[in-house]
Amino acid sequence: MVTSRDQGNRPQGRPAGRFGGRGRFQQRRKVCAFCADKNIVIDYKDTARLSRFISERAKIDPRRRSGTCARHQRKLAEAIKQARIIALLPFVPEHIRKGGTFWTMSPSVPKAPEAPVEAKPAATEIKTESQTAAVAPTAENTPAT
Repeated sequence: MVTSRDQGNRPQGRPAGRFGGRGRFQQRRKVCAFCADKNIVIDYKDTARLSRFISERAKIDPRRRSGTCARHQRKLAEAIKQARIIALLPFVPEHIRKGGTFWTMSPSVPKAPEAPVEAKPAATEIKTESQTAAVAPTAENTPAT
């Protein structure tokens, strides 16, 4: 039995892979739900079924994630796009619409309202000369320089 630095103490027949030479878990291939059940029809008005194939960021899930076949993935994408156009499904998820994102650097908490501005009277008063003389500063009120 020949050992080298690459193989370590493994027997010669086992590959020295990322997983320590063990057999990797084989994932089960997902079956298209529309092919399995022929009674299911892809309809743009069925938002409950279409929303299952949309991610939390309102993107259409790829085939490898949803498990649909190519034919039904195309029909599904068309139905989702049609439902978005007539506003049955969102283009943008709710949490991004409300709070903003870190890409735009907009605050997720709304700003506090500013202090209310005092309203000025609608009619302006015109002062006469006698009124301005009464308001004029006197020698007692003016500071000495």
